[in-house]
Amino acid sequence: MRIPRLLRRWRRGGGKSGPAKAALGVLFDSGNVLSRYPGPAMFVDGEGRVLASNGWGAGEAEASRLVAHPAVAKAISESLADNAARVEAVVVPEAASGGRVELTILPMGDGTSALVLGRNVVLEHNLRTALVESRQRYKDLVEISSDFAWETDAGGVFAFVSPQGALGYRAEELVGRPPSDFFVEEWGAPMPMPFTATDALADVELWFRRADGAPACLLASCVPLLGDDGEWLGARGVCRDVTEARERDSALARARNRERLLTYMVRTMRDEVDPLDMLGAAAAATARALAASGCRIYRRDIGPAIVPAAEFGDLPDAEATEALLHKLERTQLPVTAEIDGGQGLAIATRYHHAVNGAIFLWRQAGGIPWSDNVRGLLLEVADQLGIANEQIANHEKLRKLSRTDGLTGLLNRRTFFNELRRRYETISATDHSAVLIYCDLDNFKLVNDLHGHRRGDAALVRLSEILLAKVRSRDLVARLGGDEFACWLEGADLPAGQERARELLDACRALEDFSGDPSHPLTVSLGIAAVAPGSGESLEDLMARADQAMYMAKHGGKGRFDIAPPPAAAAERRAAVP
Repeated sequence: MRIPRLLRRWRRGGGKSGPAKAALGVLFDSGNVLSRYPGPAMFVDGEGRVLASNGWGAGEAEASRLVAHPAVAKAISESLADNAARVEAVVVPEAASGGRVELTILPMGDGTSALVLGRNVVLEHNLRTALVESRQRYKDLVEISSDFAWETDAGGVFAFVSPQGALGYRAEELVGRPPSDFFVEEWGAPMPMPFTATDALADVELWFRRADGAPACLLASCVPLLGDDGEWLGARGVCRDVTEARERDSALARARNRERLLTYMVRTMRDEVDPLDMLGAAAAATARALAASGCRIYRRDIGPAIVPAAEFGDLPDAEATEALLHKLERTQLPVTAEIDGGQGLAIATRYHHAVNGAIFLWRQAGGIPWSDNVRGLLLEVADQLGIANEQIANHEKLRKLSRTDGLTGLLNRRTFFNELRRRYETISATDHSAVLIYCDLDNFKLVNDLHGHRRGDAALVRLSEILLAKVRSRDLVARLGGDEFACWLEGADLPAGQERARELLDACRALEDFSGDPSHPLTVSLGIAAVAPGSGESLEDLMARADQAMYMAKHGGKGRFDIAPPPAAAAERRAAVP
């Protein structure tokens, strides 16, 4: 008997028809198909009554709870009305399923009954939920722990990029393109290549070009994608942008390099006693530290020009750098120029904003261009050299004050005799000649007495100018004290000394304008003593001869010169004096 007919008989009997109900029960008897169904199975009518069930859970009571669920009752009603199968998932906490059941409703075609089959989906639901949560967790971790995730396919092109894109590119701008399209070409491709890796790699550094053209440093980690037969299908990985960290590391390295260089320079300069040796050490340290072929340091000497003071390494001629040095007065930044086929870099050194020198670096042809890092280092080196040049200038001023007469600027007595002794010892061992001239002003006391010391000082300064004008650069001129002066004529013989004395007397007529009165004109008396090679005469005896000749000139009428006799004759004359 067909199931619909049994159902009709069962309903006509008010649900009490023994044969009809028994016939339905046969379908759920042990061994029949529905009895072996692992979930709830039942016949229900349109009023939500359970006509028969397989005894799942707590039997018909359990089945009735499922059918009475509002969502299930609605689904049964709609299925019968439409005569179409329906699937409904419900949560019944007190059910034997553990709370989650998926019901399939199959109408019997008579519009009044349906077969309902249930399936426990708790495990499936839990697995699906765990999978969704796992995928979300992975997605969240990837997005917060890296800048972007990626996959490449067997062709080595991007098959996937994180939806947010990377480095200013949208994801769709990257997908389908090979990673090599984005490498910074001048820095080459990374080795090993993470995008075609056949082994797992971690923290491979590579340089990509951002969408705006700026370079970006990335750390890539990846694993290969392999098929069942071991064939390479691509790679999967993440990239992290570490550009800012690399820039910080680079800035720190530059700062440490500057600190080491400046510390080395300062220590080297302090270890040198002689100021010019100090600049030489600084030139060597700077050239080595900045990978230059050579370094030249300039300092301001006398006047506005700066002159070479120290150099190290291979350098072009100083004249070749003049055009570059002229630019330094107008800027406080380093200037560059091509010189002799190489690259020149220079910057002025300053003290209290005033230029007091310069430092010049040079690289031979083919050398790498000067970087911003080198320029920055040179600025700091120039600051140190500006202080050093000022210290040297002050040192030389003090040295000059200790060596010269404060009024005339000529050598003072101590310095003159120290230098004279050194030179005299040198020529005593040779046949070289020299002449010593002592000079004393005549009637000088009247100038001070009648016109004051200011007038007398002016006369002394004028005499010093005359003496300097009549000697050569290798000669020595000194003020011995008061109105006494001396000249050492290097390499001159007696005739040359006499000629120089005549020139001095002629030039000194200009001193008469400073005279105390016309009857006592301001003139000079000169005493000449020529070095006698091979005589064995001491320096003291030479000076005594020159001094004696000067007094002979004064006592002989003033305004004239006298010549000291040779050493032997002078000794005899001194011996004859009672």
